[in-house]
Amino acid sequence: MQINGVMAMVMVQDIERALRFYRDILSFTVQDEQEDWVVFNEGVSLGLSPEPSYELSVALNAVMVTLVVDDVQAAYEELVTKGVAFFLAPQTDGGMTFATLRDSEGNLVQLVSTE
Repeated sequence: MQINGVMAMVMVQDIERALRFYRDILSFTVQDEQEDWVVFNEGVSLGLSPEPSYELSVALNAVMVTLVVDDVQAAYEELVTKGVAFFLAPQTDGGMTFATLRDSEGNLVQLVSTE
C-alpha cells in the first residue's frame, strides 16, 4: 500500500459558520467548495462536512486540528484581535509552545510551534 496524502475531515453543525471561521479567521485557502462540503488546502488538506444527526454522532465531534505556526504567541495575539476566545493561553513544555481554542463548531484547534 502506498499513501499519497493525508486529509483530515472536521464534522460541523453549520458549514457556513465553519467556513467563515476557517477561511476568514484562520485564513485557510478554499480548494473546493460544494453545497455540503468544503476542502481547504494548507499543505495537508482539511475538509469540512456536515455532522450527522446527534443520534448518529455521539462521539464523532471528537477531533483536534493542530496548526503548526512559526510563533504561537504572535498567532494567539492575532486571533484574539479577531475575537477568538482561547481556553488555553500560550504555554511552553518540552520544547514546544502551544495554545488551544475551539472553532465555531466546538472542535479543538491547537496552535503549535517548536523552539
